[in-house]
Amino acid sequence: MDNNESLNYFMRLLQERHSDLKKTNDILFTVLVSENRESKEIACKNNLEAANNLSLSLAAADRPEWLQFTIKWCTWYADNLARNDANNILFNNLSPIRNDLMQHEWTLSKSKADADFNFDEMYERFKKESKLPEFFDALISTLEKMIASGEIDSIKTIASIQQLLSLLKQNKSGSYFSVMASWEFMGGFIKNTLWESLDSIPVVKQLKKGFEKTVGEMDIELEELHKSIAGEMKTKYDTTVNSLTYKKQSENLLEHKKDVA
Repeated sequence: MDNNESLNYFMRLLQERHSDLKKTNDILFTVLVSENRESKEIACKNNLEAANNLSLSLAAADRPEWLQFTIKWCTWYADNLARNDANNILFNNLSPIRNDLMQHEWTLSKSKADADFNFDEMYERFKKESKLPEFFDALISTLEKMIASGEIDSIKTIASIQQLLSLLKQNKSGSYFSVMASWEFMGGFIKNTLWESLDSIPVVKQLKKGFEKTVGEMDIELEELHKSIAGEMKTKYDTTVNSLTYKKQSENLLEHKKDVA
């Protein structure tokens, strides 16, 4: 199992998200004693976001009590900022679980570690039954058409599109880790200003819309693939760990459009 790249990736993801939560929790406890209401509101929002990200990486049964409490009381604080005693209530409810939050270590039980676990085989099997290869090809084709159109006069924009194109080509047939790394990179790419600037170019704008439509369709396919793998993991290996949950890139895109509207 130590050599299983994908499973190692899940554990790293879990640890990285926990690390983010600890950092935001440190900041929250530092600013709670200050008089700056805005800084406390921002710190609590960041702590809640980090907690939710970690929570999404776990099945409900595997979410520690300290994580549930963090989400509960940070959400409460965001809804009760006007209360004079909001800071004290938040502090008094988070303080008792802070040590557990900071000291928790993520491990797999011996029985799970000794299982004949072959995640890559499962991923490849379910991928072959999906339309992922077709969607990858469609995304790659659209990016190639954007570059070939000759309508984009920004060297920086073309270079960025070429970088994404190269990444998709390299990783479309790779491991789960490679595919998801590409997917996460693309999620950030479609929210940046260079991508948004393509709306000002009529010909390329239509290609951009087609690309985003494919992203939405591929999101649905990836979600179904994740559900299939998670279901087999639970049945075959008796595990409730579900680090396969991810935030849809199409949702990220829609949220970004609302922000810039």
